[in-house]
Amino acid sequence: MLVDQKGMIVFKGHPANRPDLEKDFDTLLSGGTITGAGCEAATGGEEGEAAGKEMDSATVMKEIDDFKTVAAEFQKDA
Repeated sequence: MLVDQKGMIVFKGHPANRPDLEKDFDTLLSGGTITGAGCEAATGGEEGEAAGKEMDSATVMKEIDDFKTVAAEFQKDA
């Protein structure tokens, strides 16, 4: 993942899929935006539209705790 200066995920995928990763870093460090494959998943598909939703810390902590239970099930040796 690549994250911009505002803390928003702007790219999801393998960095090898970016044609010029160094240029992407320079663009993000200067406050710019990047486009292309992998950026749609991070923004929800619309240019500039943030993915996900705002959540309070209690909701986030509940989701983390719920995931711990699910992860423990995945780790069982069946």
